[in-house]
Amino acid sequence: MLAPSDPLAALNQASPMLAPSDPLAALNQVSLDAYAARRDAVLADIEPVIAQIDDRLVLRRGGRRFEGPARTRRYHELKAVAHVPLAVHALLLGRRGAVDDAARGRLAALRQHIAAALGDLDRRGFTPEQLARQRRILDGSAALLDEAMATGSAAPEALAAFTRAQTPDVLQNAEDAARDQIETMHATVEAWKQQMTPEERARLRAVVAASHMARPGNVAAQYFSVTLGERWEGRFDQEDLLPGKRVLTAEATFDEAAAFALVAAHALDAGVATRFFSEETRLSRDILADAAERLLAGMFHREPEPPAQPVARRDVSG
Repeated sequence: MLAPSDPLAALNQASPMLAPSDPLAALNQVSLDAYAARRDAVLADIEPVIAQIDDRLVLRRGGRRFEGPARTRRYHELKAVAHVPLAVHALLLGRRGAVDDAARGRLAALRQHIAAALGDLDRRGFTPEQLARQRRILDGSAALLDEAMATGSAAPEALAAFTRAQTPDVLQNAEDAARDQIETMHATVEAWKQQMTPEERARLRAVVAASHMARPGNVAAQYFSVTLGERWEGRFDQEDLLPGKRVLTAEATFDEAAAFALVAAHALDAGVATRFFSEETRLSRDILADAAERLLAGMFHREPEPPAQPVARRDVSG
């Protein structure tokens, strides 16, 4: 229990949240509802918009919803096999002594699933080159697992040799998966664009639903940047909320409504920021950001450091 003289005692006595019955809580909710209603209206005004939600593309155009594929099953088959060496590496990395019972159980389970996958490969319609590659990946993974379970340990040298040997095939699976997604998305998007007017194609926007902290170089984000004529930075691209940006990433959500709401909010916020702050990108950063910077500078007698200089890109054109 906190002593009466404890300076935190008063702060911990009650929740800082406004009670639902508080007039200010009700006022705040009405304000948020007004913003949401306007955001929904903006979305209707800025259509057409395409969202990539996992394996599908969703187009909103003229108040109607259309859906098409973004990937085929081949994409998932290739990635599933490419994940196996990573799993083997994760299970065996850092094991300097004998494999314990818990680890042995996981190794045995993975080995059993590899055997089942090997027996199922021929029916999947891989090209001869792809089929041989999947067998190399799975056979190499199975061999190292068998050795580790037979000897009760995994030599670091053997694990290092395994990862180096697997790298080319893993990367080729990644390339084939990327090709599957790009070609599938392009077929869907081009079919939709053929039905649009030139004005609709000129203002077409896209949003990519991605997991939290989406990695730079997201396949769908790269594709939309190219096909919509945005600045394309490839694997170096970072989410950048520029006012005119037509390709956005909705992080930590695979919800269709939330993805489209981000596009509408982005468009709405640019106008709001201009009218209130005379700075179109002001709402792309926290509304408390500038005040926090000033307060922290005074409290800690420091100034914010400028952004680090970008790493020079190596010219690989030759």
